[in-house]
Amino acid sequence: MITKEEEKEFRKPKLYRFLNFLIYGSSIAIGVTLVYLYSAYVFINK
Repeated sequence: MITKEEEKEFRKPKLYRFLNFLIYGSSIAIGVTLVYLYSAYVFINK
């Protein structure tokens, strides 16, 4: 039988995985967007 304490410990890693995915995913997306904008800026001003 699972107690409330064990249930809380099971939920923490999922939350951390979700938060890590959000943080890393958004930072990678921002980085890719900045590279795309910079390359478009350089290409337009050639």
